[in-house]
Amino acid sequence: MIGYLKAERIKMKATISKRLLFIIPLFFLAFSMFTAHFITKIGKFNGYLAQMFNQWPLIFLPIGLAIACSLNISLEKKSGNYKAIIANNLSLSKTWYSKIINMAFYQSLSSILIIVVAVGGSILTYGEVPNVLTIIYTTTLITLAALPLIPFNLILSQYFGTIITVITNLLGAFISVIWLAPYSTFWWTPWANMLRIPAALMEIHPNGTAIAPGSPLQDTTVLGVSIVISVLYFVLLFILSTFVFKKKVMK
Repeated sequence: MIGYLKAERIKMKATISKRLLFIIPLFFLAFSMFTAHFITKIGKFNGYLAQMFNQWPLIFLPIGLAIACSLNISLEKKSGNYKAIIANNLSLSKTWYSKIINMAFYQSLSSILIIVVAVGGSILTYGEVPNVLTIIYTTTLITLAALPLIPFNLILSQYFGTIITVITNLLGAFISVIWLAPYSTFWWTPWANMLRIPAALMEIHPNGTAIAPGSPLQDTTVLGVSIVISVLYFVLLFILSTFVFKKKVMK
């Protein structure tokens, strides 16, 4: 399995997939520098962190993963569509596993950068150090909640290509932020799951505004549900996408 992971890591160097996942955190740092002169802190509500932890799970994380996964699949199709793997009697399952694991690894590194940028950007914008532990906790849980999107986007890209994959994520995010994330139905989709986490931990409404005191959105007991459901979705999509992938390639 180690050999498959190394091979996949080498493939990712041939695309901008890895760089794309690292560019997204840097975007927020540039954003903080731009907004430093325009955002006014109201009470304890940190406008910079609110925008960051709303826009990242709503748009940039899912769309970034969608594009990165699509670029990875596109490279495979251009290089022979797995014919070399089949011809050399290599494991298609392990090839697929390595794609998912590598993408999760690079997304985790990207999330570490998000933590650094969140803290640094807040200092730059307001001249104060935010609650670092809360930022680490929130970022970690959002990253876990995003894991199901990796096998989902990979298999979607394999069948339908980049445009459909990106549009599907945009629709998923749009539906989730309006009809799912603010309610008890937040666990229905990974997009809604991601948006509910900063609501419970940082008092950031799924629409990016401050949550009113006493709102049920501040209930932290939903975090356990969110993580359990996310892990369950990930395992199911991991298994299902492997089966569908092998069936697609072997046709």
